Amino acid sequence: MTMRLALVLILAIPVFAGPGLLLNQADFDRMQKQARTEAWAAQVVAGVIRAADEWPARHVREFGLKEWALPKEGAGWSHDYVCPEHGVRLTQRQGHNLCPIDGKDYHGWPIDNVVYMQRNDDTARAARDLGLAFRFTGRTEYVDQARRIFSAYAELYPTLPIHDNSNRLNTKTGARVMSQTLSEAGWLMPLVFGYDLVRDAMPEAERARFENDVLRNAAAVIRRNDAGKSNWQSWHNAALLAVGLTVGDRELVQLALDGPGGFKFQMRESVYPAGPWYEGAWGYHFYALDPLLQTREMAERAGIPLPEAAKLKKMLDAPLECMFPDGTLPNFNDSGYTRVAAEARFYDIGYRVFGDARYLAVAAAAPRGLESLLWGAESLPAGQAAPVEGSTLFPNLGIAVLRVAAGDSVLAVKFGPHGSGHGHYDKLSFVSYANGARQAADPGTQAYGAKTHNTWDKMTIAHNTLSVDEKVQAAATGKLLDYRPSPDAAYIRLSAGPVYPGVEIERTLVHTAMYTLDIVEARAGDGQEHRFDWIYHNFGKVAARLPLEPYAGLPQRNGYQHLTGTQGAATGEAWRADFMQEPGGMGVWMLGTPATTVVTGEGLGPDLRVPVPFVMARRRGREARFVALYLPSGGDPITAFRETEPGRFVIEAASWHDEVDARPAAGGRVRTHAGRAPR
Repeated sequence: MTMRLALVLILAIPVFAGPGLLLNQADFDRMQKQARTEAWAAQVVAGVIRAADEWPARHVREFGLKEWALPKEGAGWSHDYVCPEHGVRLTQRQGHNLCPIDGKDYHGWPIDNVVYMQRNDDTARAARDLGLAFRFTGRTEYVDQARRIFSAYAELYPTLPIHDNSNRLNTKTGARVMSQTLSEAGWLMPLVFGYDLVRDAMPEAERARFENDVLRNAAAVIRRNDAGKSNWQSWHNAALLAVGLTVGDRELVQLALDGPGGFKFQMRESVYPAGPWYEGAWGYHFYALDPLLQTREMAERAGIPLPEAAKLKKMLDAPLECMFPDGTLPNFNDSGYTRVAAEARFYDIGYRVFGDARYLAVAAAAPRGLESLLWGAESLPAGQAAPVEGSTLFPNLGIAVLRVAAGDSVLAVKFGPHGSGHGHYDKLSFVSYANGARQAADPGTQAYGAKTHNTWDKMTIAHNTLSVDEKVQAAATGKLLDYRPSPDAAYIRLSAGPVYPGVEIERTLVHTAMYTLDIVEARAGDGQEHRFDWIYHNFGKVAARLPLEPYAGLPQRNGYQHLTGTQGAATGEAWRADFMQEPGGMGVWMLGTPATTVVTGEGLGPDLRVPVPFVMARRRGREARFVALYLPSGGDPITAFRETEPGRFVIEAASWHDEVDARPAAGGRVRTHAGRAPR
């Protein structure tokens, strides 16, 4: 399609008779039919009507209010809703902001302002539910309740100052109802959706006031912040498109789709060719997918072709290739352990749009809900989840997931771009799964208002990698040097890039069902001696087979200050440590090198209430080489591990032995023999 034709289509904004933004009359005809014939759809419709009936009494009860009213000042930032002492998220309960650890109730700025955010979000969703209830039942009392919301915002919105997360006024990222344009866009989407559902039943004067004082005003606030390549701009685009289509503003529609950071830009620049979102955090992958899918839905109903939306299929495909056996995704960068089944609604929509049968099992992994009814498939044929086979490489994202044919041992290693503002300083780190449990641990992320987010989550020493001179890695892009997957052994060799001045770091991994061989090499090109700290975190409890004593040799900076209960031992011999958990743990066996100090202790984990143990090997010199074997518990125990010549190893069990050639030319070749290896 030529740009001229695309522009003509955008300029021809439809005038809907009745709703048309995200749903049209054909959609409601379909949903009414589903509700008559399918129990789940009837339950969803009944749930929407019940939510509309219970508002605002539910809102008053849940937030501990005397009566419903909008907050009279702007909201705060969701990430500030944390206990100032423990760093964990607070629990909102009938006007109380409770720490889940000690039960203390917190108030004042910014915590009360976060509750204002929750109240505004809840009110916007109520507007949507009231609009849906009106369309499902035809009862005008739902319109009256929705008008109450729209009138309240029309009065309040123009009076609120633009403020940001730090309560500074008139900043680029600031907003009125919320404290940032990202949150303003997220609040606006269900609000304008609800308005579209009832506006043809509202008086003209009310419509004009709401559209001018809220919708156009909010769009003006949001468009002040051109966030470029970002999940922010993806939400901005969806909100601007929604307003543009609703009020007939051609400029907003064109800005949302074809603007410098518009939808087409995001699909081209923010989504890697294989489908992952560029920030390298699976939580943000789905967070960005949400407004992108909504943009596609709006464009479809407006008759605006968006061929770029075909790439949304790759965004749905990519997580399926990266899963651990428990259905979670590696929690790299600012992401928790995202469970793919928790995103079932996206795969329900994806099956309707793209017809890929692989989505059926995910879509059916959770009960079908509101979004499935609104935009999902009319029916979901039975689908069975196909296990992910073989290793997966996302070269642009810089993540490799190593899998082999036997067992459930999976390892995901990170080497790519930093990940923008959501990146962690953890090049060549990895997480793993084996024996039905997560093993090698990554802290993921806490709420950004928690102190430990910057002092631990992002720090190098919090991850399974190498720290040099007790400092934090620089933001850099690593390099894939070699990658050779096979059903029996997956081999990968990586370079960390310029993460430390004058020091080169490489990591080689050979992953099999019985063990993973890990070789980390660091060389100082500056001729200086450096401190090298190899560290490994694993869930469970740790026990090292060494005569440990209390150890106080760690610094109190760059994340090291969060390593507690430290014990250490000096050794030049091979050593072992065991991480014990249910249903099965992980052993670590490291070959000996003179002047090594082994340290054990506890660090912080994804849940700040549950510490995660670690083992560290410390050395000084102009170079360092750490050779370790990770051993999932169970199976035929490995009894011997030795290096016969540089890069060549023998690994023995009672009834077999492997010869592993990890030299670059051999690419991790593994030969298995019966019986013990000759000495």
